[in-house]
Amino acid sequence: MMLGSSFNMKSAVQLQQPLKCAVRMHSLTPAVRLQPALQSARVRGARGMLGALARGSRALASAPAGQGETDSPETVSTQHFRLSPHAHPLNAKPERLTKAAYETSEGDVSNKMGRQQNHIWSREELQDKLETYKDVHTPVEFSDHVMHAIMYYGLYHPFNFITGYKEINPSPRSIEWRLIILESFAGVPGFVAAGFRHFRSLRLLQKDYGWIGTLLEEAENERMHLLVCMKMFKASWLTRTLALGAQVGLTPFLMAVYMIKPKALHRFVGYLEQTACKTYHNIITHVETPGTELHAAWAHLDAPAIAKGYWHLAPDAKWVDALKCMYADEANHRDVNHTFASMEADDPNPYLHKHREDAVKAWKIFEEEHMRKHPEKAKEVAQ
Repeated sequence: MMLGSSFNMKSAVQLQQPLKCAVRMHSLTPAVRLQPALQSARVRGARGMLGALARGSRALASAPAGQGETDSPETVSTQHFRLSPHAHPLNAKPERLTKAAYETSEGDVSNKMGRQQNHIWSREELQDKLETYKDVHTPVEFSDHVMHAIMYYGLYHPFNFITGYKEINPSPRSIEWRLIILESFAGVPGFVAAGFRHFRSLRLLQKDYGWIGTLLEEAENERMHLLVCMKMFKASWLTRTLALGAQVGLTPFLMAVYMIKPKALHRFVGYLEQTACKTYHNIITHVETPGTELHAAWAHLDAPAIAKGYWHLAPDAKWVDALKCMYADEANHRDVNHTFASMEADDPNPYLHKHREDAVKAWKIFEEEHMRKHPEKAKEVAQ
């Protein structure tokens, strides 16, 4: 019994030490807290993290005695971290959870690093993509002809008439609600295809061969296009009604097509993106051409913060720079879906390496931007 009591007391003392350490780290002043040290340790690796923890422990050892009676920022907190207003030492409690904070930090939250990472376009890549706006697929199979006819004669030309769009000197208003409706619908096919392939993988107890990730990134990319447009334009009740009608009316059609012939849906999306590339290229050309309505209305506009964060644009980027990125994304979706339409359902996704490269590139850009914003961190890493 004595042995058991001794063991329990010793165990309790040992367990109290890391708890006290965590509590002190939780509420010490910013100069003593471990959070900045842990952030720099992320760059240095595991060895740097251990060193940061050791430095934090030495700082705690040198802290004045008597800290721990109150819950002021200068002293130790005895509250559980979920009840405390202070940040948890291991960052288990996010600092920003309010909608207001989310709305005021769009440049940060639109950064997709570590999630559905989008491609960050360089100037050279944008120029190369802009030269492909005339690239089109010629229908071969019967289903290709059907999807081509539905896209161009059932949707594209009627859509031009409804929105009042004309290729020669289009008005800003005709482009505004055209882009909102286009992007609100363009995000549907990728999600539908990803959902069907997800359930197919579960149902057949087999791999998806990497398609789902690409399709989800496409859907997310189109949704981000819509959010960028909504920062530049205001949607009227008519625009919202058309966007709702397009989603309600065409989503069942897309689902039916994918159940019958998945290749046909990818071909349909390829044709849809061809028209989007044509539209965006025409918009960009007119914005950069003096004397046009779009140049007068849009050439001087700055890109919204959400676009700068999503594509990692320069701080002085213009609206036309965001439009070029949107065009490049559409050109990429065009090529990807025409490729998928020519593949079998069990063929491995040829774009998996591209996603990895995008993630690595985004991480490097993020680190460079972080070091520029926090030069003191760069000095720590260099030491």
